[in-house]
Parts: sequence; structure tokens; C-alpha cells
Amino acid sequence: MLMGTKEEVLARAAKMNARNPSRFPTNKKAHYTDHPILHSYHCLEIDRKEKRREKAILFVFSGGMILGSDKGDIELARKIEDQTDCDVWFPYYPMCDKHDMLENVQMIFACYTKMLESYRPENIVFLGFSSGGALILDLITYINELNDSGQNIPMPGLLIPVSPASIPVTQDEKDRLHELDSQDVMIPESYFYLAKEIMCCGHEVDEKYLATAHGDFRHVPETHFYYGSAETVYAFAPSYADSFKKAGAECRIHVRRGNAPLLCTTGFRSRMQAGIS
Repeated sequence: MLMGTKEEVLARAAKMNARNPSRFPTNKKAHYTDHPILHSYHCLEIDRKEKRREKAILFVFSGGMILGSDKGDIELARKIEDQTDCDVWFPYYPMCDKHDMLENVQMIFACYTKMLESYRPENIVFLGFSSGGALILDLITYINELNDSGQNIPMPGLLIPVSPASIPVTQDEKDRLHELDSQDVMIPESYFYLAKEIMCCGHEVDEKYLATAHGDFRHVPETHFYYGSAETVYAFAPSYADSFKKAGAECRIHVRRGNAPLLCTTGFRSRMQAGIS
């Protein structure tokens, strides 16, 4: 689905989005609240009806910046809410067929500022899968940019990017991508070069929000990366480690052999439960 020209990829994505339109859940499995964001977007809060918990997770779904959320994403968010005993906030962020990457970061940031009205920052976890993992890392860069301009935005208490991608800019990244291309079952090497054009959506976007692995990770909280060793996105793990080191920050990169990231283990759940104050 991710192979071909930009027009071909976006056309396939449009068909899939039409078959699986983003809808708010109507079941009774949890308590759901719709938060309007920036007058144009929505963020779903999943919690217990009686009252909010002290801890919350900002969960950003994956989709290569071109596929919207589906029922499976919502069900996963609900399971995370149930298993971690944390409220979960689920942004319906815009796709890059009509919006650029920075607009997505700003939308996610608006969700975070809304959460700060109800939760202490150290009790908030950023969790993102694939492109969603890249978005929460871009959000750290964006917060640092705002704070450098005089604002005082607090960092969250924990960061969990799962298989976060980036745009390749170094020869080492390009070489590792090429080596992993034959092993990955989902994302071809070619898409990472096409994605830059898609994520700009005809606009000028600072490269630090596209080459996410080279972002500004100063003041970042405790961070745990998760990768599968046969994923093409795994090519960016060394770059993330280097960028964290340059920023004076630390991270742990957990790797599972093969395509499947190490998810939903006891350790993964306990970090979301106990990794925040």
C-alpha cells in the first residue's frame, strides 16, 4: 500500500479511510468524552465514569501520517486504559494529505495543554506507535522550541515511542534502511523518501520535524523505545540514541528479534503504571 508514486499512495490511503471512517465509540465498555481541539479537531478521552484518575496517557496512533484511526485503534486505547489504570486521551489528528507535519504536532500539543488542566505533568505519559511515536518525539522538540521563546511548558513524566520512524538524512541511516528493506513486511524503504514530500503537504516545514531522529531532546523525561529488529524503522534507533546523548538525555531501546515490537508485556504495562509519579 505504501509503494508507488505519491499520488498512488495517497489514492490508496483515501480509499482505506473511506472504508474505515474515524468514528467515536458508542459501546459501554468505558466512559468516553469528546474534547474539541483548535476548533477543527477532536480528542477522545477514555476514563471511568465516576471520576478521572490521577494519571493519564496521551496515546497517538499510527498510520504513516496518511491513514486515519479505525476501530482497532480505539479498542487498543480502551485496553490500555483498562490494563494500566490510567485515563487515555486519543487525538484524532489530521492526515498529511491536507495538512503538514507541523500542523499535526501543534494539534497534539493542544491536546497536551488540555490535559495539563486536569493532570500534573509528571503524571502524564506520551505513548505513540510508528508515525505516532515520531509525533510524540516531535512534540518534545516543539515544547523545547516554545520554552526557548519564553514559554514555560512542562515536560511529561514518561515517554514511550514504539517503532518511531524518521526521514533519512545521513548515509548510515540510508544504508541501514536498505539492509532492512528485504526483512520488513509492512513499510518499504522507498516510502521513507516519499514521506518527506507527503508530510510537507506543499508547505515549508523545518527539517527537525521531518527528520525526527535528529530533534531537540533536551529536558526529555525517562524514555523507553521499542523496536523489532527486522523493521525498517529500526534503522533510526542509533540516530535517536545519538541525539539523546547530544542533548544530555538518556533513553533505553528495547529490541525484539523479528518484525514484532515488544508490546503488552508485564514490563511494558508496569512502566506506564509505575514509571510516573
